[in-house]
Amino acid sequence: MLWGVTTMAFFHRPIVEAVEIIAACGFDCVEIWADHVWDEQNGASPAELTAALTQHRLQSTVHCPILDVNIASPNRGIREESVRQVCLSIDLARELGSRLVVLHPGHKYSRLEADEAHWRYQVESLTKILSHAQEQGVLSAVENMDRHKEVYSVQVWADLERLFTHCGTPERWVTLDVTHLGHTQAVLDFIEQAAAHIAHVHLSDCADGRLHLGLGQGSLDLQGILSALRAAGYQGVLSLECFIPNNTPERLRAELVRAKAYLSGKN
Repeated sequence: MLWGVTTMAFFHRPIVEAVEIIAACGFDCVEIWADHVWDEQNGASPAELTAALTQHRLQSTVHCPILDVNIASPNRGIREESVRQVCLSIDLARELGSRLVVLHPGHKYSRLEADEAHWRYQVESLTKILSHAQEQGVLSAVENMDRHKEVYSVQVWADLERLFTHCGTPERWVTLDVTHLGHTQAVLDFIEQAAAHIAHVHLSDCADGRLHLGLGQGSLDLQGILSALRAAGYQGVLSLECFIPNNTPERLRAELVRAKAYLSGKN
């Protein structure tokens, strides 16, 4: 397995600088957040990012934009613009030669939104996005969303399977976000059910509804989860998505040390 981390760990720094720090901390891969790339102050061009990745010998994945984006919005203009921007992140992944792009399903604007209309928008939009990814030759991995929030209709493997079926796509790749599932058994169930379809993993801890905690700061059995992934034959990237207050290179390097200890069974 490879170790990765999101550039959002240093969102308030220029993204090229974030890439340099991540490489210096010893990671194999960096998750390029599209929102960070396009930021007016701290962003960079695909050519600049390609040069930085090459210089530091880093592999990459791309995360679709999430700031004010909703591919299932009942507002047609917002929905269409969201689809357009997600497709641009797929183009970015192609330009960077990234391993894959992480996709977020849409969400309801309120838990009171009608299920039928929401699901129709969800399917229509994701069908367009997955088709674009196939055309561009980019592997797209749809992420499971937060089980604690009713506005998310895609939370567990059964939801993802239903979504892929309704989209009519032959490819069913997913990003497993362990913290979104909320507790260890739910993560282990997901791994057992979706093992052959897991293309990417977001790793962090959680406790009492608080998500994306540093490793060991929550209640997840991270060692058990990583053992289950290894037993299932997973060989992709383990990408850290931990919120580290006042993040520094030293703190990020320490997080990687902890992560490797969990994988080796020494924690």
